[in-house]
Amino acid sequence: MIAAHGASITVTNQAIRIIPSDLAASLHGVQADISIAITDITSVGLVPGDAWDNSVLTITTTKGETSLSFAPNTLSEAERIAQSIEAAQRGEAPATDATSTTVSGIPGFDFVAFDVETANGEWGSICQIGLVRFIDGIATERASWLCTPPPGLDTFDPYNVAIHGITADAVADAPSFASRLDQLEEFVGKLPIVAHNAQFDATALREAAVASNKPAPTIMFACTLAQSRAAKLHVENHKLPTLAEAFGVELLQHHDAAADAAACGEIMVFLAQQAGHSGSVMEFVHATGFTLGVIESNRVVPVLRDRSGAGRALQESRVQQLTEQPEKVDVSPAPEVSGAGTDQPSRRGPAPWQSVATPDTIPDPNPDADSSNPLFGQNVTLTGEFEPFDKGALWSGIAHLGGQVGKNVTKKTTILVTGEWATMTSKEKRARELIDKGQAIQIWPADKLLSVLGLDEEPPF
Repeated sequence: MIAAHGASITVTNQAIRIIPSDLAASLHGVQADISIAITDITSVGLVPGDAWDNSVLTITTTKGETSLSFAPNTLSEAERIAQSIEAAQRGEAPATDATSTTVSGIPGFDFVAFDVETANGEWGSICQIGLVRFIDGIATERASWLCTPPPGLDTFDPYNVAIHGITADAVADAPSFASRLDQLEEFVGKLPIVAHNAQFDATALREAAVASNKPAPTIMFACTLAQSRAAKLHVENHKLPTLAEAFGVELLQHHDAAADAAACGEIMVFLAQQAGHSGSVMEFVHATGFTLGVIESNRVVPVLRDRSGAGRALQESRVQQLTEQPEKVDVSPAPEVSGAGTDQPSRRGPAPWQSVATPDTIPDPNPDADSSNPLFGQNVTLTGEFEPFDKGALWSGIAHLGGQVGKNVTKKTTILVTGEWATMTSKEKRARELIDKGQAIQIWPADKLLSVLGLDEEPPF
């Protein structure tokens, strides 16, 4: 099955079957699948698109024309359809029934797409879990579970409720997160998970486990946000709905955990197909220059850019050891970090100094900036890695919006922005100590800063 904009297509020696998505069916009044007999086809024409315009494939038959639209940057999918039709006309396409899904996918591309919804601002306050298992790049099983958040994290904030619609009453009779965690481990098994902005979902899972007095499972994970940014898609931004629309993926109920997980999984498959990948998720992530993230009982190691290749080689070696000696092997891309309060990790291979190095000159805040901007008048410090943006550029953006940049966390700090890093940095540790003492410090994830600066889209280089 190959995806076009608003439809899925299968091609066999007998027919082409066009299956409209539920959204396309409702918008355009299409009530049934379309089947085109291969023997009726007289010609196939393809008008290639580019990064901005759709590709259009026109199938001409003895009875008329049918046009299929493919989202920008998915010309390869249109070409696959055209090639499949040519093969069918030669009698070389799969001879299976047109409803079969065995004619598509990526052999060995096995994973579980994962998403959570939370009750409040605490990442561990999980109230819904969505899981979709993909085998050979094809969705095979789906689960959607409500749960009561862990004790102490079970307050439902109206802001969160307004986003996902899940209330305290809705989960009142649902199993606890602790029991859902057991079900999750059984569902996932030994597969990696894939999430959009996976650092949030992975950290939420670990923090919820800790709050439930349960050991967090060791699970490797990939991130469609990181993968889409690396793919240089020329989309407006890399939010899940934007990517779903670009790839023609159905997302009818954004912020339903299962719907988001399903869309995330389909996007991961399309990214791999677009790259011409064959093989496992780990091989795809490594081929694009990243290591897989890892959830562990004592930390979450994020998906990281690995410039030297040492982290990927080490991770691959450890996974191989795990296959051969499954009793206990650390699958993190780097060894355990000693002195976890430091910004400098203990790694094999060079640290990414170009992204992490602190510039020398602090820019002055712009006094004429819009005072309603969330950075105006704030004292802002960065910690961690913000690849592909260097800290100097981010500092300039903060100052332009009226923020005062600080190199370190002090008693003046009001916002700490945390980039990716394998452990909690010394700056974040210090900020949390000051918060415990009553200082009002907001801790922002990197994505929030990028959004405020207008950088949550592809950088212009």
